[in-house]
Amino acid sequence: MDEWYDNKQIYEMLQQMKADMSDLRKEMAETRAMIRDYNGLRQKVEDTASKLSTLMWLTPVAIAGMGLLFTILNYIGR
Repeated sequence: MDEWYDNKQIYEMLQQMKADMSDLRKEMAETRAMIRDYNGLRQKVEDTASKLSTLMWLTPVAIAGMGLLFTILNYIGR
């Protein structure tokens, strides 16, 4: 099973390997860009969730505060 290659075959194999490596580098760069974009999107989603959580907490507090304010103004107005 000894396979011997001549110089032309070795040169062609090396050229193919070079092309494959170049394609691999491009794909890796695209993957890094996609991961970077995903991490940025993930951070934005976490920030939005945090803001929404704060808003969900502030809304009942604001409603209760307004109810208390109107109650006080109702007693003062009498």
